[in-house]
Amino acid sequence: IIKKEKENKRQYIDLLLEADPSKEMIERYLQDGDLFVLKYKDEVACVAVVIKVNENTCELKNIIVAAKYRGQGYGKKMIKYVFDNYKQKYDKMIAGTTENNIPFYVKQGFGKYEKTTKNFFIDNYNKEIWNEKMQCIDMYYYSKDLKKIKEN
Repeated sequence: IIKKEKENKRQYIDLLLEADPSKEMIERYLQDGDLFVLKYKDEVACVAVVIKVNENTCELKNIIVAAKYRGQGYGKKMIKYVFDNYKQKYDKMIAGTTENNIPFYVKQGFGKYEKTTKNFFIDNYNKEIWNEKMQCIDMYYYSKDLKKIKEN
């Protein structure tokens, strides 16, 4: 079950911090963004935050699957849900990611490379960020054309 959380979005900060280590950054986009919660057997399995970029574009700002539910398709389900949820309102959805997460996003449908923001993680975070054995330096943006999603 996936629901939009309108009340206490801050209750999910600890989980969101696993994907974005800056509480300040999360609080900035959480305030204006839409937070979605995927629950499995009354437990939070996945959360995602989507924000408006402009009239035609929205951005998947954060998506994280709880550790015990990783590798079971919950992230994929959440991305499909947000695509379906925003395809009426926006032309495209973008997602920014680290170098070693690009294959995940491309596989989920973010197939078009948009841009690279050099030194994003160095300029916007107080300490070094590592994803496995790779330091995160640049942010890579990919997009999904929401107008090409077939109606069910």
